[in-house]
Order: sequence, then C-alpha cells, then structure tokens
Amino acid sequence: MVGLVTTQGDEAMRADVARQTFGVDGTGINIGVLSTSFDLLGTASDDVANGDLPANVNVLAEASPELADLFGPATDEGRAMLQLIHDVAPGANLLFHTAISSEPATSLLEADRASAQFFADGIRALAAAGANIIVDDIGFASDPFFQDGIIAQAINEVVAQGVLYFSSAANGYRNSYESAFNPSGVFDSRFGGELHDFDPGSAVDTTQSITIPTGETFSIPFQWDSPFFSLNPNSGGSPNDLDMFLLDSSGNILASSTESNVGGDPVELLNFINDGSYASDQFNLAITLREGAAPSLMKYIDPQTIATIDEYDTASSTVWGHANAAGAFAVGAAAFYETPAFGVDPANLEEFSSVGGTPILFDTEGNRLPCPEIRRQPRIVGPDRGNTTFFGRDRSQDADTFPNFGGTSAAAPHVAAVAALILQANPNLNPSEVYSILESTALDMDDPGTPGFDEGYDFATGYGFVQADRAVELALAQNPCSTREDALLAGANNGLLVGDTADDPLHNGGSYDQHIYSWLSDGTEAIANFNSADDQSVLTSLFDSLGYSGDRLISEQYLQQAQIGTDTQAQIYLNNCGSESFSSVLI
Repeated sequence: MVGLVTTQGDEAMRADVARQTFGVDGTGINIGVLSTSFDLLGTASDDVANGDLPANVNVLAEASPELADLFGPATDEGRAMLQLIHDVAPGANLLFHTAISSEPATSLLEADRASAQFFADGIRALAAAGANIIVDDIGFASDPFFQDGIIAQAINEVVAQGVLYFSSAANGYRNSYESAFNPSGVFDSRFGGELHDFDPGSAVDTTQSITIPTGETFSIPFQWDSPFFSLNPNSGGSPNDLDMFLLDSSGNILASSTESNVGGDPVELLNFINDGSYASDQFNLAITLREGAAPSLMKYIDPQTIATIDEYDTASSTVWGHANAAGAFAVGAAAFYETPAFGVDPANLEEFSSVGGTPILFDTEGNRLPCPEIRRQPRIVGPDRGNTTFFGRDRSQDADTFPNFGGTSAAAPHVAAVAALILQANPNLNPSEVYSILESTALDMDDPGTPGFDEGYDFATGYGFVQADRAVELALAQNPCSTREDALLAGANNGLLVGDTADDPLHNGGSYDQHIYSWLSDGTEAIANFNSADDQSVLTSLFDSLGYSGDRLISEQYLQQAQIGTDTQAQIYLNNCGSESFSSVLI
C-alpha cells in the first residue's frame, strides 16, 4: 500500500502482481501530467507527508486561481491523477503542467482557444523537461473534430521524439449528433438564416428535443467539415457560417452560439445552465445556416453525457481532437469493481466512456483528404473509481470512506503508470512498441452498444482491459539485454504452466496447476505456492528425451521436490542417465 490509500485500479490491472513478480516500480521513468491544477487547494503537502505523493513532484506551471470564473472552482484534479500514478508506479518521477492558460479572456470559447495553445506548449515543455510519458484528461471545444489541431500536432511531435502519450477518451459515450445540413426551407429572422431539418424523412422538424437535468451545465462544441483558419491561414478558413440555439418549450431562445465563422474556424460552443427555473427539463436545439454552402457533415458532442437526446439521436462518436491524434493512446474506462480481478469477466465498460470513429477529413494544411481517415481510438480501457485522498466521491462498492475518482480522467493515468513499468522492464521500446504490447496483452471486452459480442478491436473498448503483468512479461521477453527469464503465472482456476529453457519462475494460482518441464537447465525452475495435494510436476517428455525408461524417478533418486524458502523446486539428479553423466542439480 502506498500512503493512506491505494487505488483499487492497481489490483484491477494486476499491476501489484507485475511489481512483485518482475521487480518493477517505474524507477528511472519520468511521467508528466497535464490537467487543471496541482495545489490550488493547498493540501499537496499532506499527500507528501502521508506518502500519497513523492516529495519531488516537478510543477512546471500551475493554474491561476482567477480562472475559476470561466472554468469553475479549483479541484486539483491533476494531483489526483498523480496520486493514481504513484500508487501503480511508486518509483517513477512525477511532473505537472497545468493545461489551463492564464491569458485573460472574455468568453468561454476565447479562453478555450488560448488554453489549447497553452496546452500544446505544455506538452513540449514536459517533453523538454525529460518526460518519458505524458498523460492528460482535458478536452477543448476548439480542438478540431475533423482535422489535427495544434494539440494533436504537438502530441505527434513529441511521440516522434520517443515520448509516450496517453489521453482520456472523454465521458461522452455516444451522446453525439451528426448529419449533413438538411435544408428545411424555413427561415426565421430570430435565427438569421435557414433552419436545419432534423427529420430524416419527408416531414420537416426544425428542432431536436433534448433533456437537461436541473442543476446541470450543458456545454457542447459544434463543428462542421470546413478547414480551420487558425491552423493555416492559407486555407481560407471556413467558407460557411452556422449557428446553434437552445429553446424552451415555447420557442424562446435561452442560449445561443453565433460566432462569425466565414474566414475563421468552423466551431461554435453552446453553454447553458439549467438552474431549475424553467417549466420543464426538456429543451430544443436549433441549427441555422447563416452564410455559405450547406456542409456535408456537421456534428455536436456532449462530452460529459449531460443531456439525453430525445429524438433524431444518431448515437455518433465522441472521441475527438487530440485524443484522436495518430500518436495518442486514448483510454476508456471500466470501474475497478467491474473487472476480472474483482469477479467480473469480461470487464464492463463504464456507461459514459466515449466511443471513437470520428473521421479526419483534412490534413494540417486544410486540404481535404481523398478518403476519410478513421483512427482506432480509444486503444484500450483502464480502471476508474479507485481511491484518492481527496478527489471524487465515495462509492458504495468499496468498504472504506475515501473518495473514488471516476471517469476516463482516472483511467488514463492508471494506464500511463503501467507504461512506466513496461519501460523500466525494457527501456529499448519505442512508443509504437509499448502501445502494441498494451494492446496485445489486454483482455477483450464487449461494446455494450452493439448486438452480440465484439471480438477483437471495437470503437468503445478498444483492444480491451489493460493487464499490467502480461504487458511487463512481454516487454521483458522483447528485451535482448534482460537477464530475466520467463515468469509463468496461473490464475485462480486450473492452470498449465510450461517452462522453457533456462530459469522459469512458476507462480501457482488458487486451484490445480500442472507444471511441464521440457528442457534441461543449469538453473532452477522455482514454483511459488506449490501444494502437493493440488499441483503436479510433469517431466515425462524431459526424461524420455534423456533415455530414461524407468517409472520410479523419486525412489531411484533422480527427482525430488525440495523446499526452498517459501517456494518449491523440482530438482533432477541425473547420474548415468542416457548417454551422459551428470552429478549436479540440473533443474
């Protein structure tokens, strides 16, 4: 246990098994976090004193307290992410850089744009400070849906330099609507343009009904398939201008986003707080084309799954922006108590975990691609709902009263910490190789939004749930400089463990396990938790290969099971057996 609390995600990923079995803890690896704040609450020193954080966290940039007016009160979510990382990789060095710019802004969208640039600069700053791994949990409305923005480009840049990059997939599940703009022929002077027809059939419906619960803030980015001027002025920017409105049941405009988009960026940000003063929690969205040609694809995303889309729901992708970068490794979420280590197999995806499949339609210069690029994001699922000392709220699924950190914001740092164990085991791996190890050793999961079981990759669960012990073992196997040999692990049920050449530590599970020896070695095959009543060592093929034809290995003193500390060791004495003479212990 690390500090006052240890995230249950550590056990869910079998990272505790990886540390114990392979002697890794992230030592020598530097992990950088990009999030809201680190110590605006002023309690980081308590975490250090209690052992929940190391004393030497390198804070490159902290958030400004004045930003509370635009982004909400300080939560120190970045420090909570660092706690999770420290639980899983306690030997790693930790760095932090806020993702929120301190540049003054007059609107949410303006502040969002400033922070996106600051975020990209923070990625480069962490890499320059020596980060081997970077992880973030922030999304920006101004981050392009259909083009690699400044953050995605910064990610690809540092990944090309050898830095691993992990990002939370977001918490939007399939709460997204997308469509071509469908001209309705309806014009209303209040909206300044032609209204979009949401009805895909012959009828005309210029609004879409949604439900926003009382007390919730509904903030959605809305974009369409035009290039971003801010990425390349030579592209000309957006040739069209669309606006978005939120109406009450009587058609009154409650909120709107009416940026002038022509020659700029194709993005709007609608923001609304349901303070409970309205007759109903049911509202209506309207979209208008103010200027230019109708886009062939437009899309909004509810990144926190706040609203319910009551009609014309297309249940579209919600992974966007830098989490969809080619070099990024986006992470979905499964509650720790819904994983195999806690009795649920396969693991169940959190109902809010974002789904991928958002197409890239333009290159970074703003040229439309001949074919859309669909990237495999998210790549994997990690655990959430684990304990921290201060962040989140307590869940009934654990017996303690510590707060539990939920969301893909918690899943991503868990997986980033596993990557630190992998890199320590094999420092020669590049980002692509680490990503491949994580993917190939994950436990397959099912996309709950599709019929039947989705075998292999799917856009909800990626390649499945992360398994730290399997990943570290594979990393070691790919390390030509490693002096370690295989470690063979048995699970809770019956297991068959086959040792190969040299030393193969065999770790029993909870039931009957059979160990098959096929090779001679001048080392040992150490068996942890050997129980003669339940477990069995099989050496038939080995002795057959040596020409032994008897059937009394032990009584003839060719074999004994020797107790060595808490382990059992199969020892073979071969004197005048076969064509050679041996006088030492071979296994």
